[in-house]
Amino acid sequence: MELEQQLASVPLLAGLDARIRRRLAETGKRRTYAADEEIVREGSTGTALYIVLSGRARVVRGGESIGEVSAGDFFGELALIEEHPRSASVIAATEVDCLLFPVWEFTALLEEHPEIAVPIMRALIGRLHRREHHGA
Repeated sequence: MELEQQLASVPLLAGLDARIRRRLAETGKRRTYAADEEIVREGSTGTALYIVLSGRARVVRGGESIGEVSAGDFFGELALIEEHPRSASVIAATEVDCLLFPVWEFTALLEEHPEIAVPIMRALIGRLHRREHHGA
């Protein structure tokens, strides 16, 4: 499947104009992780936003599995907002194909297309509400 089509199926990006998704496809760095490979490490400095294109990965905090991400999900978004250590590790459960955006490149994209920020803010607010009401 062509990358632009894959991005159209990602809930975070589905509502964006096709030209913006094309720009994201051109800007993002595609990376594949083998099963059991660590994608990000808890405590390390966050430098990128990751969008999962295919596969599944475990989210681990303090050695304990706290969730899972799969195709269409994203993580690392807090790196776009502030420089804090990663709050969890993400470890590939199967082969995982990601599109990642280094902070400086994504910031430039936001300046060029500020409408990208809206679905990210909605997703962040949703996550905050779930944590607040469900402790997850």
